Amino acid sequence: MSHHLDSPLARQDPRLNITDQYVFDAPGATVFAMNVRTSLAGDGVPLGFHDEGRYEFKVHLDGSTVENLTFRIVFDAQDDAGQSYRVFRLSGADATDDTATGVEIAGGRTGEAVAGDGGLRVWAGRAAEPFSLDLRQLGAIDQVVQHGQSVDLAPPADVASTFAGSTVSTIVLQVPDTDADLSAGRSIRVWSVAKLATDAGGWRQINRAGLPMIWPIFRDHDSEVSSRANETQPAGDRDAYGKATENLIRATVQLLGTTTRPDAYAATVVERIFPDTLPYVTGTAAAFSFAGFNGRRLGDNAPEVMFSLVTNAAVSTGLTATASSEQFPYVIPA
Repeated sequence: MSHHLDSPLARQDPRLNITDQYVFDAPGATVFAMNVRTSLAGDGVPLGFHDEGRYEFKVHLDGSTVENLTFRIVFDAQDDAGQSYRVFRLSGADATDDTATGVEIAGGRTGEAVAGDGGLRVWAGRAAEPFSLDLRQLGAIDQVVQHGQSVDLAPPADVASTFAGSTVSTIVLQVPDTDADLSAGRSIRVWSVAKLATDAGGWRQINRAGLPMIWPIFRDHDSEVSSRANETQPAGDRDAYGKATENLIRATVQLLGTTTRPDAYAATVVERIFPDTLPYVTGTAAAFSFAGFNGRRLGDNAPEVMFSLVTNAAVSTGLTATASSEQFPYVIPA
């Protein structure tokens, strides 16, 4: 869930591997962004989006345990000029229903900015990777959290982002504050999901993403547990993963000696990160920080925040934010 080297199931086709999701403010609007298909996956996988897949932004309104609103994006097969796509809106009970059709609200082609009804804007295409991290530091964090080994958590002396120069396939959806469900001041929680059509005519959930960096820190990405977790719903996260995650956090802060109340600290962090959905109050300044989660901007240093949260100590990545734009589509087209 939400990282670049995901489960065995997601790696079967990186076009369905969600590397990150972002939710942030724009003037008079809320922006949802989803990245898939990192170029680090290699040249053997087609570029673009899976034409037998679905990409969905799931929005929970006012503390709902299930999504009340879904934005679904589907793509046609790739041709020399890119891919055509359509955007559908599903509300109420339809938002959780794979068999529901919803209402088509926009359509266009990759690489082109699209305007929909009521001020909606959409962009899909190849973009520069906005995420940065030296994976050697993640390896050190995993030694502490997953294996209980005391190692240096500082960034390497020759720190450099493993993702520098890489690209991702990005979907950007901008919804105006005039929207009936997403008017300014609405408390929402968001997760993204990629699904693949089955031979039986249904849909299989391949990958989901909510908060950044949770599963790279707490799960072995080569395990079948990661694949099964990607097929579940956020509502079950606390019951399914809360206790094990709490144990890892407790052991980590005990090992590092960063709190005198490891039980209470671990319980507080688990309460904050589960269910694995990204909270945001529409119309407010988005910021993903140690102090709190309120959406996530493209330039927010999510690894630094999550490393510090799990260790209860200030852990720097030694890296600055990668390039983004103040103008729609906010990513840098590649």
